[in-house]
Amino acid sequence: MENVKTQWIKHIMQERGYSKTTATWMADRIESLIDHMQYGHAVIAYRSAINGEFRFVKATLLHYNHDFKKEYKAERVQEAVVFQNVEEEKWQRFRIENFMEWKPVV
Repeated sequence: MENVKTQWIKHIMQERGYSKTTATWMADRIESLIDHMQYGHAVIAYRSAINGEFRFVKATLLHYNHDFKKEYKAERVQEAVVFQNVEEEKWQRFRIENFMEWKPVV
């Protein structure tokens, strides 16, 4: 996973011009988000890649294995994180450089 996070950091720095400290924080938060969504729900804040619009969604990965017939592997995430939008009941994604923050839903 460390190699993947290193790639995320480079990608974020290149796409957004953020410092290594900021990009590392984002990569760490994305990793913890993915870990959490595999067992629960989270609220994610990010910007749309299409129009830059702010998005705030309740998300999970609980049904990934069932819907896609394979295990979710964070190591495969390159430029975007897939998630199920709980309220719209559909699969979506956000680009890692557009991530802002997340919080667990209890």
